[in-house]
Amino acid sequence: MDTYKAISIPRLLRWCAALFLALVLATSGCAQIKAWWSPDDDSTDLDDAANANEGEPLPPPVANVAITYRRPGDALARATVIKFFGAEVIANHQRDASRTESVVRFDGGVPIWEFKADESTFGTITGVGGSKYSLKSVEYAKVPPHFTQVLPEEGPPEPLDRGSYYVFQIERQSGSVSYQAVKVLADGSLQAYNAQPRAGSSYLLCCNVTADFPEPVILPDETQDAGTGAGAAPPPDESPDQSSPPPDESGAPPVDPNAPPSLDPSSLGSTP
Repeated sequence: MDTYKAISIPRLLRWCAALFLALVLATSGCAQIKAWWSPDDDSTDLDDAANANEGEPLPPPVANVAITYRRPGDALARATVIKFFGAEVIANHQRDASRTESVVRFDGGVPIWEFKADESTFGTITGVGGSKYSLKSVEYAKVPPHFTQVLPEEGPPEPLDRGSYYVFQIERQSGSVSYQAVKVLADGSLQAYNAQPRAGSSYLLCCNVTADFPEPVILPDETQDAGTGAGAAPPPDESPDQSSPPPDESGAPPVDPNAPPSLDPSSLGSTP
């Protein structure tokens, strides 16, 4: 009891503060050492977080088509997307000094998405309330309000496929129709050109179509070197064959006693 009285209150407070500071420093130091020297714990968690999306498929490409109207009060009536699987440039025409048009024949031609204006509210999509149909852009696979999907009958359309070609067909209430041909690249970006239909699955693209537009797209899983695959043959061994006997001093090739007898070309076709 006397010892307790001998300890002053300020001194006791200083001891408590020092003890608390020591605990804080000890805890902080352990945390830093663990972060620096425990790769099996902290750094593994960081690596897992950084690589969490490596095994997941790439997000589908996004396509937005801008829509313009030449006539006042015009509106979007229908939009259709046609998928193709290949392309071939069959002709080039010089439109002017700086622009070249190309006739491209596409392979395939499968409609995969289509929607039209919903006219249930108004008798026509022009006039009163028609402004809601005058869309400025359309994003693939997203049906705008006041429109009804036709294809597919249920559910969203298939995602855009890297390496495939698409033609977006935009029909307006005035009867004007525009086309845009699109190629989806391996990284999900798009090559797009204004197009006009020609015979069959051919379209006139404007302008200055890139040289690689008809070329196949190399997808990420196809970029492995063919010479490094599991089934690739090993490189030829350039070291001398130690199993064969040395040549004769006379310069004649050695004779293998196990080799089958050779045919004399002069004896072929002769009768015994």
